[in-house]
Amino acid sequence: MKQVYNSCVMKKIFNRIQYLVIYFLLFLPLGIVCAKVGDPVVITTTLVNPIEADSFQKLVEAVLKVVIAIGTPIAILAIIYCGFLFVKARGNPEELKTAKTALIWTIVGVAVLLGAQLLSMVVKGTIEGLGAGV
Repeated sequence: MKQVYNSCVMKKIFNRIQYLVIYFLLFLPLGIVCAKVGDPVVITTTLVNPIEADSFQKLVEAVLKVVIAIGTPIAILAIIYCGFLFVKARGNPEELKTAKTALIWTIVGVAVLLGAQLLSMVVKGTIEGLGAGV
């Protein structure tokens, strides 16, 4: 009984450490972007556009650039994780099904990520081709 209790406690501790690592990895880019070493702190009453986008098109490009920069490493880690699921399955049909499902949804996510960028480039090219000057 004591061994089962210790196992449950260890699982809880491991889960909490895992969540802390995930939170750290998710919010690390924000800390890097927000921290400028050597810049003095200036308090002003004017609003500054951090994206420097003059139009909706530039705003979409800036947002997509950030999404691609964050999504690409996550997609790579997800594909590696799917590989580990396949290795862990060792021929077990249920675990193989789980690994296949995870891989399919990872590929769908990567396709959505790249498709958004492709769609943005196509719309931008079409608008510029029509001479709208947006």
